[in-house]
Amino acid sequence: MHNTKVKELMTEYPVLIDTDTSLQDAAQTMKDIDCGILPVGSRTKLDGIITDRDIVIRAVSEGKDPSKERVGDYMTIKVFGCNEDDFLEDAADKMRDHKVSRLVVLDHAGQVTGVLSFGGILRKNADAEEVANVVKHATHKAAA
Repeated sequence: MHNTKVKELMTEYPVLIDTDTSLQDAAQTMKDIDCGILPVGSRTKLDGIITDRDIVIRAVSEGKDPSKERVGDYMTIKVFGCNEDDFLEDAADKMRDHKVSRLVVLDHAGQVTGVLSFGGILRKNADAEEVANVVKHATHKAAA
């Protein structure tokens, strides 16, 4: 079985947005580039992430005006990541351990180089056996 590294299946160089960006502009960016997550900050200093779900659950459902509300007030600050040279199975273990479906990907210098999503892994042209192994890692606790 081929041991795929995160960088082979991550979305490279994601669009980063600022904490002062409106939720409406963040949602428009997500629509334009067909994604559900945007890292917030810069490549060298990650402040958090904002997801389509954050916008809907934390703001829209509460009656907030997305054109007036700012990303910094609704983003998730606790971000989980992995290295672009990590193996997919290890990234899947992190997703499971932290109960998340997306990881921010960093290079060895600590700069944001991508986003790895569980859905993205399934959509890419990965080896079927390896995808099954990743799913197993992401959904089952490893034997002690």
